[in-house]
Amino acid sequence: MEERVRRAERTRETLEVLLEQGGIGHELQASDIWSVVEERWPLNDYESEVTRVNGRPRARQDWHWMSQDLTESGWLLKSPDGKGNWQITEAGVRALADYPQAADFFREMRARSAAARDHTRAAIKEALPTTWVASDFRERRVAEAASAFIEQALKAGESVFSPGRPIWSADVVGQLKNRWDAAAHVENSSFTESLPVQLADASDDEKLLMAEVLTLQVLPIAIGIGQSSKMKRVRSVLELMEHPVRVPRAIEEAFGAGAFNPGQGMQSNLPKAVSLILELASAWNALDGDSQEEALKDPLRWRGLVLQLPGDPFPTQRYSLMFLVHPGFFGPIVSPDDRRKIRAAFAGEIGGVMSDDLDVDLQRIVLELQTKEGAPINFYEAPYVGSWRTPAASPDPIEPVPEPDPEPTVLLSERGFEHAAVQTTVLAEDLRLSEEWLHDVVRALHRRGQIILYGPPGTGKTFVAKAIASGITAEGGTVRKIQFHPSYTYEDFFAGYRPKTSDAGQLVFELTRGPLWRIAETARANPDQPHVLLIDEINRANLSKVFGELYYLLEYRDEAIDLLYQGSGFDGQDSFALPPNVLIIGTMNTADRSIALLDSAMRRRFSFFELHPDAPPVAGILDRWIESYPQTYPLPALFDELNSRIRDREDRIGPSHLLRPETLTEADLGAIWSESLLPLLEERHLGTQTDVSARFALASLLKAVAAASNALAVDGDSANTPDSTTA
Repeated sequence: MEERVRRAERTRETLEVLLEQGGIGHELQASDIWSVVEERWPLNDYESEVTRVNGRPRARQDWHWMSQDLTESGWLLKSPDGKGNWQITEAGVRALADYPQAADFFREMRARSAAARDHTRAAIKEALPTTWVASDFRERRVAEAASAFIEQALKAGESVFSPGRPIWSADVVGQLKNRWDAAAHVENSSFTESLPVQLADASDDEKLLMAEVLTLQVLPIAIGIGQSSKMKRVRSVLELMEHPVRVPRAIEEAFGAGAFNPGQGMQSNLPKAVSLILELASAWNALDGDSQEEALKDPLRWRGLVLQLPGDPFPTQRYSLMFLVHPGFFGPIVSPDDRRKIRAAFAGEIGGVMSDDLDVDLQRIVLELQTKEGAPINFYEAPYVGSWRTPAASPDPIEPVPEPDPEPTVLLSERGFEHAAVQTTVLAEDLRLSEEWLHDVVRALHRRGQIILYGPPGTGKTFVAKAIASGITAEGGTVRKIQFHPSYTYEDFFAGYRPKTSDAGQLVFELTRGPLWRIAETARANPDQPHVLLIDEINRANLSKVFGELYYLLEYRDEAIDLLYQGSGFDGQDSFALPPNVLIIGTMNTADRSIALLDSAMRRRFSFFELHPDAPPVAGILDRWIESYPQTYPLPALFDELNSRIRDREDRIGPSHLLRPETLTEADLGAIWSESLLPLLEERHLGTQTDVSARFALASLLKAVAAASNALAVDGDSANTPDSTTA
């Protein structure tokens, strides 16, 4: 009961903190909110236990899940960009006033969130026999955002971003269309780089209209461009306005969703897409009221309007516009070839009788399947995809492009970055490592998707891994850090059922997702950015047990595999595919376990790069370091002498212990030896009869280095002295 009371108090306290320190419209970082909540409601011993999933206290993990209930209740807003910014809503403020007791607040929150989920399920079930139902929440978000364009842009002629401004009127549309038709693309510039020149003399209304046109174009795209890139493209136009406006939250959230993979046409032919949407807006304004009403009621009338627009055929873009206004009829399949194949494969659902209208037949097929299955369907997932797509078929709809644009949008690698664009020169300077070696590492990560940095302690494996991850994500993306240990499991890493105390005080098991699942979800929403999972001490866990069937996905990205736990995939599916822009960087301490002891499946799927004090790129790093940070003591020679006394190569010590910018005194060196190096050496030489304190004593090492230096000096002087016999 105590844990239940604390959960309720902390959940309510979350909104209290947001109201006190922010208020409506002001965001706070989730971690900052938790710090205050934890301070006000300290954790007991049970709540302080660290979970194996992400190393957080049990109460922190539980609080995270409670925040989802706050969101579903309509009391909390989370930033769509995934950066962990939260804000309280007006409904949340009212809830604090209406439910001053934490128990009442918590009970109402759970009831509202459950009601919201029940309402969604009931609405879906009711719609199955009559409309093409969205197969997941991402598609539903796109449809909800598109409905704003229907209500405000098409029906009222007003801005979606700034309601009341008549930017979709005939006047503003005509002005922007004439300007766009006459504007020349700026040579050697990208689409967004050309816009400031093309819109230089445009009014704020025209610029706002262009931003909303671009929004309509990128809104349903799920592959190839992610939430942050969509926002960047739209904001690049809004920032040209004298008085910019914000992108509505509903649109921003929908940018992180998407409904279909459009192929390359919709992403590389932006000028033609803009022209087509402006043609549609112009044709729409030319219709009388009755004709407009009929087009919004009848999908086939709307289709006729879209297909009759002048300009490039552009089938995927035209179908996208049809889908956005009538998603319940046309569905998220923009490829004409895919639609034909699907109709042929499932014609039996409508008695094998096909009409001359492909869209009508597909609608009939979908309604039959939905009614039969009692759930929405997705033709691009099992069990349906295998019925119409041959293994050799491309998963991406391809459409012929009559001629290339003067400056098409640059399509990034499926990894989310180009290895040549990573600033390896800067990394090399910061890390004091070979640029050529760093280039090879980045190139291997780009090629294979996963690498391991291995070597003995102190060689900077984790430091280098974090630097490489930061370099790859410098232009956008995310980095998650976890550490493996002997008790780490598949359930911790990916997904599994965990015990949890219910509101009634009973023990229940709840499906929880681990770091790999979460970063894959982020990567799927932002396919044009790299998302790095950094696994420290990767060899300390039982890798076969932790990865399980996920080994397969490391080699075959974007190919789904059935999972161990039912419903643990995306959107409750039983299968899962690892996006190609999820990158894994592991670090491995070879003093604990040799590469030879890793199973062959792991060795085959990763590229390995050694960091060892005897070999490049680590060898000589102390010499390079003291060029920037001069030292009193001969650190390179001291470390060489230390490692020369260690017989086993994997027991040798890396130089990171001495890579400090300050000038090290005798006391500093003594502390490093007594607190770090000697305990490590004692462990490595346990049972070998080696007197570690005597063999590796700092005084002994310094004496040997001084003797060698003096001997070298004497030899040098002798070499420079003329031989009297031969003189």
